[in-house]
Amino acid sequence: MPRLSAIDQAFLLLETPERPMNIGALFILAPPSGSRGDFTGRLIRSMLRCPVGPPFSYRLAPGPVPGLHALVDDPGMDPRPQVHRHRVPKDADLQELFRRLCELHVKPLDRTGPMWEQHVYSGFAGGRVALYFKTHHGLIDGIGFLRALNTMVTTSPGDGEPRALWEGLRHVPPPSPAPRQGLPAVLQTANEARRTASDLIRLVWHQGLRDLNLGPGLVTPFIGTPDVLKAAPSPHRVLAHCKVPLARVRTAAAAGDAKINDVMLTLIDAAMHRYIAERGTTLDRPLVADIPVALEDHGGSGNRITILQVPMGRPGLSPAQRLRDVLHETRIMKRETRELAGDALTLYSIVQHSIASTIESLGLSDLPMLANVVISNPAGFEQRVHFNGAAVELALPISVVAHHQVLNITVTTYVDELHVTFIALREAIPDLQRLADYTAEALEEMELDFTRTASHRPARRARKAPKRRPAMKTKRRNAGRADVR
Repeated sequence: MPRLSAIDQAFLLLETPERPMNIGALFILAPPSGSRGDFTGRLIRSMLRCPVGPPFSYRLAPGPVPGLHALVDDPGMDPRPQVHRHRVPKDADLQELFRRLCELHVKPLDRTGPMWEQHVYSGFAGGRVALYFKTHHGLIDGIGFLRALNTMVTTSPGDGEPRALWEGLRHVPPPSPAPRQGLPAVLQTANEARRTASDLIRLVWHQGLRDLNLGPGLVTPFIGTPDVLKAAPSPHRVLAHCKVPLARVRTAAAAGDAKINDVMLTLIDAAMHRYIAERGTTLDRPLVADIPVALEDHGGSGNRITILQVPMGRPGLSPAQRLRDVLHETRIMKRETRELAGDALTLYSIVQHSIASTIESLGLSDLPMLANVVISNPAGFEQRVHFNGAAVELALPISVVAHHQVLNITVTTYVDELHVTFIALREAIPDLQRLADYTAEALEEMELDFTRTASHRPARRARKAPKRRPAMKTKRRNAGRADVR
């Protein structure tokens, strides 16, 4: 029986017309070699041969508690009413597609029907087709979405049967948790509740120690967050995108003894500092990122994540110094997620973001923000892939701009590139592509900084070989000592 987790329920309960909780996936497809005629029509007919699978076959129903929701499976769901075909102008480019998707992305889904839509855009150069699949964040998170997408694509154009994104996790074996019954189940539930409460107290205790400079811990939310790029809630969105070579990011990560994610956080942080400075704002504290973290016991399609606040680099640092700041903070975050129970981390996230929602709904704009940006990295495709025989040229996620936030950034991998997708409130960052361009340019600045650091590092002096002494003299001097060289 499908069920909604606490995080799933939160995405449904906190949704407003200004804060739609829709997420999406965008594929740009190149038709197979030698393809003629109506490729788009053939693609749609091929997809319509596929049944709807979980979680997209689920419908919302009233829950056991007023205001909450339940899920019911509709295995016979007809996909045809949810598929919409569009044609773009002859000279349309990616920016024109982004503009159209922003209008679609914010429209609320009808909660009395299927919680997804498939939009197909044709008319691009070379017969290319864009697929935009939209669903509700309460049904699936980024990890579950990618797990589903991995079953839809193939590494060869001729492999596999027809696929459709609405098949969801139909081809993924469901998790099989051990059944719990009787007294052992009651005891286990009680023990989990005890550990959740204990770890939640421990998390807050660590934050207090950090505030007093007595130990490491997560940053205290809503305190000391720079209030930048603020804007009133709005349904208007803008999209932007940039690409960063994966090999160069790996090299930078090795030079800084860091991970790829640390480097990407640093590049985004540097780009945001540059963008904010150009707008005449001087920062005196680090920017803070909201970072979704998939918990180790993630399974199925629902949201099994926590979202934690991570300060980034202090103002005025060089790229290498900024990376060290980021690395210090992400290590603290990783340690907390390893040591604390997943339920405690999930509850912590729900409480935080419910407070952020309340602050926004009450119009308390003078209070500090929970974070300045959401940054996530749900992996991607390591090889070039095909969808129903067509080459996937671009695969991008389109995420949520949640309460008390204006910017969401998602980093995904496609073969040898990292694709960075930006979505923001238009009123806050109308020229969002500039921020994307600055992110790509920040990598070169980091590389130059590492080169300068390496060239200024003093060369190690060669160790002189010890003078050879007569054997008898050496033996007497070392008599009674162990050789510890």
